Amino acid sequence: MSGNPAGPHSAHTSGNYSPAFGFVGKLFLSVIVGDVVAFADRAKHWGGWNWPPFLLVVLLGSYALISAPNGPPHQFVYVYLAIAGSLVLALARLAHPKSDMLARHWRALISAAAVMLAVAGTVGMDYLSDHGEIDVSGRTSLTPRGEVTRGSELSLVVAGPTDRAHLRLQLTISDAKEDEGFCKPESRYAAQIRDRGSTRVEEVRSGRTVDFPLGGLQGQIEVQITLWTEEGCQMNVSVAEAVLHD
Repeated sequence: MSGNPAGPHSAHTSGNYSPAFGFVGKLFLSVIVGDVVAFADRAKHWGGWNWPPFLLVVLLGSYALISAPNGPPHQFVYVYLAIAGSLVLALARLAHPKSDMLARHWRALISAAAVMLAVAGTVGMDYLSDHGEIDVSGRTSLTPRGEVTRGSELSLVVAGPTDRAHLRLQLTISDAKEDEGFCKPESRYAAQIRDRGSTRVEEVRSGRTVDFPLGGLQGQIEVQITLWTEEGCQMNVSVAEAVLHD
């Protein structure tokens, strides 16, 4: 037994189940070939001047992401939004090159906006690389370690390089004995950049942020700290945040 003669998108089969297999084969070819043809029909419009803006947006966005410096995540929000917005606009323009819903000047504006957002994201990332905040908490060391008492002198060192003009510092003072929590509320400290009395701050409590001007200091930064607490209190001092910024 044999099926119908082969034709466009048809299959020639033989055997007891040839009608069934022939139908499945025709259906499979129809779906696959139809999808390919439809895709090719759409894709042929994705040429010409639709590709350069899209590729430019991709290149600029990739450069910005690769060159991203280390730092607190909050400072990158607007840069990431600009990059994401540029990609969305570029993809929309590429996928609908000749949409009847969009006039020609609107399509041009979408392409221009995508490129401008990508440029803004790249410029913003370059600015953050040169002037953005740098989290240096992992580059700090505090001595002496362990429990300290009233009048203890501590030294906090931030390893270089010093790439910014200010150091923002936040220290945490806690009771060494958790069951005796009456010392923390009365604890405070004084601090200054080593050999720079003009940077001295007094009566700083736990969790409060202080800012030290570095005045062109190069290399490592050393902050001298004096702890003040009640007599007989045993305290722990730790670095909650250390950030370099301009």
